[in-house]
Amino acid sequence: MKSVIFIAPPAAGKGTFSSYLEENYSYEHISTGDLFREKIKMQDEEGKALEHILKSGQLVDDNRLFKLLNNKLETIKNSANFVLDGVPRTLQQAYNLDIILRDLGFSEYVVIYIRVAEDILRKRMTGRRTCQNCQSTYNIYFEKFKPHKESTCDKCKSPLDSREDDQEKAFKIRYEIFETNSEPILNYYKNQNRLYEIDNTNEDHSESLKELERIVGALID
Repeated sequence: MKSVIFIAPPAAGKGTFSSYLEENYSYEHISTGDLFREKIKMQDEEGKALEHILKSGQLVDDNRLFKLLNNKLETIKNSANFVLDGVPRTLQQAYNLDIILRDLGFSEYVVIYIRVAEDILRKRMTGRRTCQNCQSTYNIYFEKFKPHKESTCDKCKSPLDSREDDQEKAFKIRYEIFETNSEPILNYYKNQNRLYEIDNTNEDHSESLKELERIVGALID
């Protein structure tokens, strides 16, 4: 079975798809966002620098990004295939990622591009609320995902909050960066015959997950 790299704008569903593959196909889920947040929690000099970058909506520089990613991949290189979300976001990152994956023995992988309209992405991102205790997520703009009680987790009754990088200003910056950088990245992987595409407009993800199943089924040796 081949490893999977997701390319998508912010709030397109990378986390949902990644978790599905982790739970149903035993992939190791690697999220660069999670790697950043883990580093930020340490509150050392590098963690504070990462926090400032994320709050501003800018991309984390490649040196920091690939240092964290390489360290994570090193821990699984002989034990599991991975599903990766959050990188590459530039063509240069795609080149750098290829080198790292080759050197660590992960040369067998595919890339899945998740398409979603901008207005839906904005609501998904800016409306997202996360429980400070159990990390359950909600969305104030979609009935199916609203908490029963405003600003309160359904599961543990703890307060809900929005992440710093889910604000409107950060979304606009991140989306514009993605739109500028995505075409050459997608062409790069298309020319390598690695690229698949999935539309993830529906909120229940049912049709998208069926398409994901079809793609992953073809990757199983």
